[in-house]
Amino acid sequence: LKIWAESSRWTFENKWYLLEAEESYCKNDYDTAKFYYEKAISSSRDHKFVHEEALACELAGYFHLEFGDAEEAMEYFLLAHEKYHEWGALGKCDSLFKFVNSIFTPQHVSLAT
Repeated sequence: LKIWAESSRWTFENKWYLLEAEESYCKNDYDTAKFYYEKAISSSRDHKFVHEEALACELAGYFHLEFGDAEEAMEYFLLAHEKYHEWGALGKCDSLFKFVNSIFTPQHVSLAT
């Protein structure tokens, strides 16, 4: 995928960044994973892949939650919800909303359905 990303940044760059983030996450390499989640989100946004930006935000949310940063996780979940909604994935919005409500107190949750 890295080779494809180098030959066609528009199509594959964000996907490669997200895979790098997930691999780093699996290796408990916090700093590298955080870096690549941000790159995946930014690349998805720059190349207008709303659905992939939503996925990268959601996965970044799980990552931050796993490492104990609930406030940062909530920000990513909110952004993921917004992007899934923009894309029209209302079922995914509902699913994410239910998940967030199950782990955060009502004061933390301000997702619009």
